[in-house]
Parts: sequence; C-alpha cells; structure tokens
Amino acid sequence: MTEMNLAKVNPLLEFIGGVAVLMGLVFVGLELRQNTEAVQAATLQSLTEQSQEYLLLLASDGDVNAIWRQGVADLSELDEGETSRFTFLYRAQWIRFQNAYLQWRRGTLDDEDWAFYAGIICRKEGDKGSPSARGATWPDHKGALTREFVDFVETCWAGK
Repeated sequence: MTEMNLAKVNPLLEFIGGVAVLMGLVFVGLELRQNTEAVQAATLQSLTEQSQEYLLLLASDGDVNAIWRQGVADLSELDEGETSRFTFLYRAQWIRFQNAYLQWRRGTLDDEDWAFYAGIICRKEGDKGSPSARGATWPDHKGALTREFVDFVETCWAGK
C-alpha cells in the first residue's frame, strides 16, 4: 500500500479500534453488574438460611424453646445453666445480625434488605416485638462483636 492509502485507512482503523474498546468496556460493565447481583442474591440466601436454622432450632427443641421463652420473659427466672444456654442463643442472633450489617457495609446486601434487619436490630426494650432481655444481655455480647457493629447498635438504640 502506498502512504496515501494508509493515511486514508488509518482513521477508519482507529475508529474501529475505539468502537471495539468501547464494546469491551460495556461488556465488562454488564458482567460486573450481573456478578454483583449474583453476590447480593447469594448473601441474602445465606442470611435467610441462617435465620431458618435458628428458628428451626427454637421450634424443634422443646428445652431450647422453653429457655428462650423464659429468658425473653424474665431472665432472672433461669438457673445458671439455662442462663448460659440463653446467652449463647442470643449471641448467635447477634452474630447473624452483625453478619447482615457487615454484608450491607460491603455492598453485598442492598439497602432495602438491610432496612429489614436494621428495623429489628434497632428495637429497644419496651418497643413492640423487642425481648425484654435484650438490654440486660447486651453487655455479655458486645465484646464478641465488631466495634463498628456495636457502635451502630448503641447509636440506633440511643436515637430511638
């Protein structure tokens, strides 16, 4: 080819190259979006499974259920062993809530799904649906949770 022909073809080749790069970026963007949606769906599924396992434990084990109901109603009525079991049950719940919080902070749980968990977490004693033992047992749990999550819980309780 002559220099004149190359000068005519070169802008066309640059344009085609630019379009190819742009199409590649669009493709990467779509793949990233689909991956984000898949991760969010898997996160929500995992949190749902954790909640189901927790509820099935309470529903299927009469002793655990009785300890939970008594501890929620009046923690002082539990003996030492029952108080320990109740504390572990509550700790499992707090760890599940912390997991939801951390997933939300990382962007793998969307704001709408997080709002559901935040609504439960931010209930204070005396609020409808809030167990009376929550505040009494909180000091037992906060040392096992991340500082960031503890700050969130205490801030939302103080703000209500």
